[in-house]
Amino acid sequence: MKKLRILVFASVLCIFSCGSVCAAEPGFCKKVEEEGTAETETTAAEGSEILRENDTSVIIPMDDAFAVKLGVSDMHMQNPYNDFKNLKLPAQITRQGDYYFIVDTYNDQVLYASDLWKSIGEWRVMDRKLNRPHAIASDGSMYLVVDTDNNRVLCYEYVNGRFQNTQRFDDVGTRPHYIQYDAVTESFFVWSSVTGDMYIIKKEPVNNHMYIQEIRHIYELDGFYVRSFCIEGDEVLFPSGNNGYLIVADKDTLEVKERYEVPMEISGMAFAKKIGNYYYMTVSTDDKLSHENAKMIRTSDLQSLSLGLYEDVTRYFKDMRVPYYIDRINGSYCVTNHEGKKYVYMFNVAEDVIKDVQTVH
Repeated sequence: MKKLRILVFASVLCIFSCGSVCAAEPGFCKKVEEEGTAETETTAAEGSEILRENDTSVIIPMDDAFAVKLGVSDMHMQNPYNDFKNLKLPAQITRQGDYYFIVDTYNDQVLYASDLWKSIGEWRVMDRKLNRPHAIASDGSMYLVVDTDNNRVLCYEYVNGRFQNTQRFDDVGTRPHYIQYDAVTESFFVWSSVTGDMYIIKKEPVNNHMYIQEIRHIYELDGFYVRSFCIEGDEVLFPSGNNGYLIVADKDTLEVKERYEVPMEISGMAFAKKIGNYYYMTVSTDDKLSHENAKMIRTSDLQSLSLGLYEDVTRYFKDMRVPYYIDRINGSYCVTNHEGKKYVYMFNVAEDVIKDVQTVH
């Protein structure tokens, strides 16, 4: 897969070696054309790979690159209980199907339970042969985890009384950081956090064999650390990384539709999501990767971010230090937290008022 990606991007480099210009703003690079955003098709020099491109992104077909199938144990048993006393920099808490999951990033494990309020010691370990995992998503039968620092995506199924790792994708970009299942297209979207690549993973309907359908690449995010994304209808919202822009892109092509400049002190966002009439953003670091300005903010107007006009809502969450991903669970919202006394907060939003804030773990 790596070789294929190198060949494809070598041809892209040739395509854009002329007629391109980089603006002064960091991470902002676009091809200059006389008018319009003409979509074209180009064939790579080797492998006859077809690239569908526009000014800001390109789609690379992967000829259904299938996951490696792994052995499944016939032994009927349960996954072990968690034996860590505390979570350690958890990135995500979410509900997928009948279970709640905590991606316990710095304990290198994913936990699950049927009851959100169980003590951490009563949660079971889905897997702990991981290296800094960050997120999980499911279509109801397949559960995919981004094994971030191994550059892998692991696929799990509930078989013989427990979750088993039944398939694996290797060499998935660089530090795949977030994953979301899109029911409309029946696709898993997997984000490579520093290469600007979105891997589109689908499932064969009969045998559940997972495969990479295509890679959608955003030129201006290649080389910048962007931690996640959020599918909002037919658009994808990318929080700002050290590129200094929050980006709205088309879901099907990743063509950039809007860019919103943000101050560098809040540029290291972990997540951005629309809730009610506001965009909520968790800020993990500034552009120097310092947690000094970590906070949770919101604004009804993304354009105002460039002026530093936003509401700091961290005050609603006692002892919150470094907020990370936000997920909707049972009609409420949960946000994970790093380096504070509490790891998971739950809250409601009614008529754009934050209320009922409580800690889960």
